[in-house]
Amino acid sequence: MLTSPLFYLSLFAAVSGISLPQALTPELYLVPTHSLSEPVTVAFLPTPIFRTTPKKIDQDTGPVISAKAALVVDQTSGAVLWQKEPDLVLPIASISKLMTAAVAQEQITNWEETYALQWNEVVLGGATFSAGVGDTFTKHDLLKAALVGSANNAAAALAHSTGLPEDQFVQAMNAKAVQLGMTNTHYVEPTGLSAANQSTVRDLALLFRSITAYPVLMEPLGQVEHRMVNGDQELVVKTTNRLLKEHDPFVIAGKTGFTYEAGNCLTVVARDSAGHQIIVVLLGGPDEDSRFTETQALVNWTFAHYNWP
Repeated sequence: MLTSPLFYLSLFAAVSGISLPQALTPELYLVPTHSLSEPVTVAFLPTPIFRTTPKKIDQDTGPVISAKAALVVDQTSGAVLWQKEPDLVLPIASISKLMTAAVAQEQITNWEETYALQWNEVVLGGATFSAGVGDTFTKHDLLKAALVGSANNAAAALAHSTGLPEDQFVQAMNAKAVQLGMTNTHYVEPTGLSAANQSTVRDLALLFRSITAYPVLMEPLGQVEHRMVNGDQELVVKTTNRLLKEHDPFVIAGKTGFTYEAGNCLTVVARDSAGHQIIVVLLGGPDEDSRFTETQALVNWTFAHYNWP
């Protein structure tokens, strides 16, 4: 009697600690076929590929990080590869815009539809792009201005362009956080200007892992600049992410954040030459320079000290 392939999969899951669903990629399917004249058969297609986590190759504990909290996770498996205060709740500044964009993409069906800026958006402080009341932009332009240039007026306008009142949009942001398992996260507005927008590096890694599945969000997070038209003028919004501007060899996307309460914050996705991707989240950096150098150090260290089977 032949032993079922599922027996070996179950045995592998038990030994490795990986659950059976994790051990299977979409390339393996059980395909039942049945007709009245034939017995039920099951076809196995093709040989399963096992999803495994990166393996540490030495005892090096990694770089010294001055930020209040930081985390490195493997994007595919979610395995934590390095951490400092992963569950410390902190203000997140403009990292909030990741959730604003995630909720907006669930509400918006036509990104080329236009929206006219309102007074309550134009008067916002902090980082903004040059626009006045009544100036009209596509929702796609607002998304890119919010994620590329971290423009607060664009983030607020993007939220309002969904048709939801701001309080309902914020409710949707918090509901999305619950759905993703972000148990230590709370939002009160869509820009990050409020210090009451708070999260942890562990929760934000969960959010960024989900965002990587959406090209409409990942594209602006990887752009150095975005050009858009306001009447007869062209506006250029430039990235606030120095690692993108300087063409870091690993960093392919990211979002910055800064307020005096939050300090200097940064989230990035990095990819090595073999295509392995990691997510780095850093909160509460003491200065602008350190958030980039420390994130870069964590990226370089991770790819040097882990192997992907």
